[in-house]
Amino acid sequence: MPTKRVMSISIVILTGLPWSLSLGVMGLWLIGQDHEGILSAKPIAISAGVAALTAGQLVFLMCIADRVFPRAHQTISRGIEGSLAAIFLGSSSVLAITALLGWSGS
Repeated sequence: MPTKRVMSISIVILTGLPWSLSLGVMGLWLIGQDHEGILSAKPIAISAGVAALTAGQLVFLMCIADRVFPRAHQTISRGIEGSLAAIFLGSSSVLAITALLGWSGS
């Protein structure tokens, strides 16, 4: 493996891993904790948490897994990435709609 490729993959891993981990931890925090303000409404907190979790998974898959395992079966990897993107867009849509409608949570 050429040195430039190893260095570029290492840089991508060193930046993508903390990014995906922070999104995942934030998603779990949003789902699992009680919040005040706009996040006190459960649908908003759960939608934001699911969006953050799926965004973390997408960052990991696209930034790290696709580069470390370039020979992975394309149908499977694109199917998983597409499914996660659909979940992300769905939960982001629910989050936007509930936030715009002023969901009270009561």
